[in-house]
This record gives sequence, C-alpha cells and structure tokens, in this order.
Amino acid sequence: MSTRTIQHSIEYAAVRGALAAAGALPITAAQRVGAAAGTLAFDVFRLRRAVSVDNIAQALGVSHAEAVRIARRAYRNLGRSLLEFSAFARITRAEMRDLVACEGREHLHGALEGGRGVVFVTGHHGNWELMGALLAAYGFPTDFLVGQQTNRRVDEVMNDIRRRQGVGLITRSVALRKVLQALKDNRVVALLADQDARNQGIMVDFLGRPASTVRGPALFAIRRGCPMVTGFIHRDGTRHRAVINPPLHPPDLPEEEAVRYLTQAHADALAAHIRAYPDEYFWPHRRWKTKSL
Repeated sequence: MSTRTIQHSIEYAAVRGALAAAGALPITAAQRVGAAAGTLAFDVFRLRRAVSVDNIAQALGVSHAEAVRIARRAYRNLGRSLLEFSAFARITRAEMRDLVACEGREHLHGALEGGRGVVFVTGHHGNWELMGALLAAYGFPTDFLVGQQTNRRVDEVMNDIRRRQGVGLITRSVALRKVLQALKDNRVVALLADQDARNQGIMVDFLGRPASTVRGPALFAIRRGCPMVTGFIHRDGTRHRAVINPPLHPPDLPEEEAVRYLTQAHADALAAHIRAYPDEYFWPHRRWKTKSL
C-alpha cells in the first residue's frame, strides 16, 4: 500500500468519524463546538490568517485591527458551518425549512415558468451548503455543480450527505453536457462562482478589484437562453436566512459582451451581500491571485 493510499485512508476515517460525532450533536451544540474550532484555527493554528486579514483590509477598506476582528468572526462562521453540515444526514425537509427562512422564492418560481431551466449562482458565504438543500426542501428540482476532492472517498462521504437532502450532483468533469441537459429538463442548476478562475476566467470587478471569474454560469444561461438567479444565505441567530434575487436575463449582445454583463452582475450581487455581512464570507481563498489575463 502506497504512502498516498495510507494518507487517504486516514483522512477518510478522520472525516467519517468527525462527521458521525458532530452529527450526533443537537444543532445549537454543533454550532458552539464549530465556533470554538474556528477560533482555534484563527488564533492558535493561524490557518491562512494573513491571507484572510489582507483580503478583508483591501476589499473593505478597513483598518488592520478591524480586519482581524472580521476575520476571526468569519472563521467562527466557517467552523459552525462545517459542524452543521454533519447534521444534514438526519434533518428532514420540514426541519430544513424551519432552520432556514427563505425570501424571494417567487423569483425562482417565476424563472422556472419559462421552461428552460435556471442557472442559480451563489457564493462561499454563510453556510453555503445549506442553499442547495434548502432549494430541494422547497420542492425545486435542484442539481448542484460540485468540485471533486483529491481524496475520492472523502468526496463521496460529503456527496452522500448532499444526496440525502434530495440534491442532484453534477461533477465538473461532465459539467457541460449534464448542465445543459438539466436545464433542458427545466431544473435549477446551482453553483458557486466566486473562486479564482486563473487564465480561463473573465476579469470583472469584485469588491473594488479585478478578479478572474468563471465564465460557466453566464455561458450556460446564454447558450440555453435561460434566466440566471442569484441567491445568498446568512446567519440569523441560531437559524439562517436565504435571499433569492430577481432573475437576470441574457442580454441581446455578442456572446463575449453578454458573458461580461452577466458575470459582472452576479459578482456585484455577491459583493453587496458580503458588504452587508462581511464576517460570513470565506476570506482565506486567494480570490485576487490572478492579476491579468
């Protein structure tokens, strides 16, 4: 057995054990434990602390001290979110609807009436894993476009929890074909669109700086001729609140201009939500790593 295989087996056992232990906790207890873990990650282990603080200071124009305060709270949010995720396997759809209030569902209903599907764009904010489960809990036929972990067994554990909430999964390796088919079937295809896209993205403004952003959401909407809907989630005490925005429609422009228009639009929607709730964003990511294309 190779060293890599042994490492993956240890990771798999650790993830399964942690999720099982956390899943046995009541939600409020899981949130407290997760917040404590987030504090440890920020103040003791200092995982990507400098990256997070620098991102916040530059994106929000705040002092270093304020950036540290926001970052610490953001790490606590991330810890809470990870522990909450473990409870998904045992939460019913009714309990999910009780856990997360949802504003703007009428926008998604209206967008689906066109019969061409909906591209649903969200970001790494709040407990973003709840968003797909919430849409499914309200009866929207939902597929989530997911990345693949290096450790495939860990990946499968996480995907199994998502499936138990009624969320269909599309992996990036078959994204184009499966996404277009899901839209043809008038389904909601949900995806996260706020990570650095390197030299394959398109540069748009994000929180005041150029950021390489994935083209996929805009291209899917344009080529299918379907609306794009943005939606985000944030904490409301021990519960959550999701907000679904009115649909965006592909403009009658050359494809590259239309891609830029829709990509800037969903980046702006996320930026506005981050400014309202800055301590719930995933700041450790090197979002502005790509400087030019």
